[in-house]
Amino acid sequence: MAQRNSNSPIEQAINYIESNLQDGLTPGKVASEAGFSEYHFHRMFASALGESISEYIKKRRLALAAERLHSSSESIMEIALSCQFDSQEAFTRAFKRAFGVTPGKYRTEGPYGYVFKPRTTDAMIAHLSGGITMKPEIVERAAQTCIGMGGSFEPKAVNDIGALWGRFMKRYEEVPNVNHEFTVGICCNQHPAIAKQEGHSIVYIAAAPVNTCETVPPGMVRCELPAGRYAKFTHRGAIAELPHTVDYIWGTWLPKGEYEFRDAPDFEIYDERFDPETMQGEIDIYVPVK
Repeated sequence: MAQRNSNSPIEQAINYIESNLQDGLTPGKVASEAGFSEYHFHRMFASALGESISEYIKKRRLALAAERLHSSSESIMEIALSCQFDSQEAFTRAFKRAFGVTPGKYRTEGPYGYVFKPRTTDAMIAHLSGGITMKPEIVERAAQTCIGMGGSFEPKAVNDIGALWGRFMKRYEEVPNVNHEFTVGICCNQHPAIAKQEGHSIVYIAAAPVNTCETVPPGMVRCELPAGRYAKFTHRGAIAELPHTVDYIWGTWLPKGEYEFRDAPDFEIYDERFDPETMQGEIDIYVPVK
């Protein structure tokens, strides 16, 4: 069992962002500071705060800019460039979208009382320190080969992922040497046969396990789930509530740092406990850990 710093990775990341708002911050640098890969930390951060690292940085820079517009005599151009906007025009567009007025009007008539504050509130700390309780079972799994259909998505694209499952189940009988005990929803950073679209952060594959894999049907892909240790969570209830369980895993349990990530896909298993007609039941979620 690997122990991390007593401060949560989310808090470490926020402190790092706050100290470097006027520098060339990137999601990769923030993730590295917190001790995670960019892919894993993106999901952790978004689950905890409800927005991406990039969105959070942009909002904090706009808040800093608003403060300086009100309290300093710097020009709008100086503030825009120091807050890492490419031009005054780009800064003005972003500022107006956020505050509803231009920087110039904000300076002469503001402040408007709307400021993006760092998300280090008591509510956030309670969330990170265990406001929700769900203890996983730590298990060892053998390697598993799966065949399915995939695409790139945002993590909470429930309807789009549901549509993918619909397309796959129509072709389920085409999967050769299938193991009928369960189906698998695989979530990973990338897959060599699936192009990740701009703005999408995950690759998701609706799949079935196979006993052997000699051929892959057209329009499908092969995916390997490596052997190793996994934290196994069980979601109970409607599949529409699954994002809440996922948010807990990525936003509360993993940031506690009791276990470290292992670089492998995480996945959901749907077996006889889940009813596809009512979309209710139990779903096991496996997260690879060291």
